[in-house]
Amino acid sequence: MITAISLLRTAPKWIRANTGSHLWTWFFGMLSIMLAAAIWGYSNVVIRQGETAISPSVFLWARFAIAGIVMSPVLARLKLRLRDWCLGLGTGVLLGLSVLVQAWAMMTVPVDEVAFIMALYVVFTPLGVSWLQKKWPSPLVWSAVGVSFAGVALLIGRLTLNLHIGLFWALLAAMGASGQIIGTTSMTNRVTSVQLAGLQSVGAGFTMTLAVMIQGVLHPSVYEKMFHWSYTQWFWIGYLAIFATIIAVFLQAWGQTRISATEAALAFNMEPVWTAVFAWLILLQGMTYLQMIGAALIISSLTLISKPAKKNRQTSRISL
Repeated sequence: MITAISLLRTAPKWIRANTGSHLWTWFFGMLSIMLAAAIWGYSNVVIRQGETAISPSVFLWARFAIAGIVMSPVLARLKLRLRDWCLGLGTGVLLGLSVLVQAWAMMTVPVDEVAFIMALYVVFTPLGVSWLQKKWPSPLVWSAVGVSFAGVALLIGRLTLNLHIGLFWALLAAMGASGQIIGTTSMTNRVTSVQLAGLQSVGAGFTMTLAVMIQGVLHPSVYEKMFHWSYTQWFWIGYLAIFATIIAVFLQAWGQTRISATEAALAFNMEPVWTAVFAWLILLQGMTYLQMIGAALIISSLTLISKPAKKNRQTSRISL
C-alpha cells in the first residue's frame, strides 16, 4: 500500500518532468508505427477478399485514386525542389507498386504466408540503409538475414512449383516496401507528415492509373463492370483509401520523425502477426507446425535486426 501511494505521488512529477522528453517522443513514435502496422495487417486480408471479385489492378487503382484525389489539395501550394518532388512522389510509386505485386502474390499464395514473406522488408531496410550510408552491416545483421531466409524456407515448404511465382512477387513487394521506408525517412525532415502522405497518395495514384491503362490495352475485359460494385466492395475500397493509405501513411511519416528507421522496423514487425490473426479470424486459414516454426524464425530475426538504437537518432538520418 505504501509503495502504491508513493508511486501515485511520484508518477505525476515523473510525467511532468519527462513530457516532451526523448522517452515520450520515442513512445508515441513507436505507437504510431504499430497502429499503421495493425491497419496494414487487416488491409492484406481486405485485398485478398477484394481481388476475388475485382481485378487487383482495378481494385488498387480505386484505392489510390480516391486517396490521391482527397490529398491533392495538400500539394496545391507546396513549394519543393524538383529533387524533393521526385523523391516524395517516388516513394508513392514504390508504395503503389509494392502493394500491387503483393496482391498478385496473394492470388496464388495464402495471405498469411505472403505477409510473413513480405516482412523481410524489415531485414532489407537496414541493409539498404547500410549501403546508402556506406557502412558495412554488423554480424548481427547478417545473422538476422540468415535466420529470416531459413524461416522463409520453412514457411513455403508446402508450396508446389507452380506457386513459386507468388513467392517472387512477395519478395519484390518486400523490396519495394524497403525503398518506401527508406525514402520516407529521408523525406521526414523536408515536409510535414500530412504533405508526405499527400505526395505518396498522389504518386501511388498515378502509378496505379498507368497500371490499369496498360492492363486495359492487353486485356480490355478488365474494364467490364467497373464501378458496378457491391456495397461491401465499396466499403473495402473506402477502407483501403482512407485508413490503409491516407491515415496509415500519415501515421508512418509522423512516427518516423520521432524514431529511427531501425526502431520503426521493430514496430512494423507486428504487421505480419496482425495479418495472420485476421486471416485466421476472417479467411479461416491455418498453418502447419513447420510453417509456424518458420514464422517464428522470421519474427525472431526481425526482432534481432530491430533493436532500438541507443545512439543519437540524428546520426541515423538518410540523405538521398
